[in-house]
Amino acid sequence: MRKGTMKFQTQKDLIDKAVRRIEAIIPNRDTGTMLSNLAFTVDPAQVSIVASDMETTAQIVVPVQNGSAGDFIVNGKQFQEYVSSLVSPDLIVEVEQEENPEEALSAFRVTLKGTGPHSAFYSMQGNSAKQFPVLTRLNANKLFSISSSILEEMLRKTQYAISQEDNRYIYNGVCFQGAENFLTLVGTDGRRLAAITRKLAAPVNLPQASDVVVHAKAIREIQKIIDVADEVQLGVEQRDLYVRVGDAQLASRLLEGKFPDYKRVLPQEIPIQIEMSREKLMQALQQIRPVAEPPSNQCRLTLENNKMQITAQSSGQGSRAEVSLDVNFSAEKLEIGFNITYLLDILKALTSPQVRIGLNDSSKPLVVQDVDDPDFIALVMPMKI
Repeated sequence: MRKGTMKFQTQKDLIDKAVRRIEAIIPNRDTGTMLSNLAFTVDPAQVSIVASDMETTAQIVVPVQNGSAGDFIVNGKQFQEYVSSLVSPDLIVEVEQEENPEEALSAFRVTLKGTGPHSAFYSMQGNSAKQFPVLTRLNANKLFSISSSILEEMLRKTQYAISQEDNRYIYNGVCFQGAENFLTLVGTDGRRLAAITRKLAAPVNLPQASDVVVHAKAIREIQKIIDVADEVQLGVEQRDLYVRVGDAQLASRLLEGKFPDYKRVLPQEIPIQIEMSREKLMQALQQIRPVAEPPSNQCRLTLENNKMQITAQSSGQGSRAEVSLDVNFSAEKLEIGFNITYLLDILKALTSPQVRIGLNDSSKPLVVQDVDDPDFIALVMPMKI
């Protein structure tokens, strides 16, 4: 028995872009389950699209025409593939609800079509959205604002240092720390570290009694929606981070545990500081990178007689690479081993033409600073050579 029809029309590229921003939240391991779906809530002038893996839930709103109110879910990966494949400037979605009176279940037949003469017609199964996670809104008085461009920069300069190892759980995210009008972001995996601080126009409203550590997956999703508007609102309620930017929202469960005090590993003195071209250093490292053997990706940096020599060798292949750069260094010879990928990750995240490389001795971290940004610092722990 047919109960009713939901329908909306929108620009195909708008909904394609919106779904691409949040569909990565859908867990690959839960194919065929509730969480493999996207949830749609249709209103006359907009459709709200939600993706969730229970830990992170994101919602984005797309303007529509002729929307008829209702909600439903469909397989997210399938929906995204159909929309992206459609050749049409517009997308029309129609949802017919049918009820099975014997099992008291609601099911939907969802059709997607374009407005062009050669547009495809897709038909797929949908279902009720009643059991799908709901994204709640955080009270405005618990939020603080930050420029989208500033938050984008802070995430870009720290997220690469997040650990990829599940057994170091608290390192699997970026730590947000607030003090008065200052916001600090820190990422570390125990072998490298990146920290950046920015002064905001208003106080940073974050809990002081516990660490606010945002999981790497949520960080990636925030980076995807950050350009929806010029300003981002952030806040924490119990153990969840809330993000609101334009018509997009996200909530993510915070990681639990004690984040290490990054200030304790920052060097008190950096006797050797070499300012040099970021681009030239990157080019040198990229030439050496193919010879550095995984998983250590070790290379050696040698300073002597106004030269910086970077070398790597592969014992298995019998290969060796070497490149030299002119630098201002006249002290005693210094050698240090480090993971070349770690240093490249830092340099790629920066934008300034000049960087400052700081050294102490072969047992102390290699320090990278942005010449144009005194409130950023990155460390790479040394390797035995």
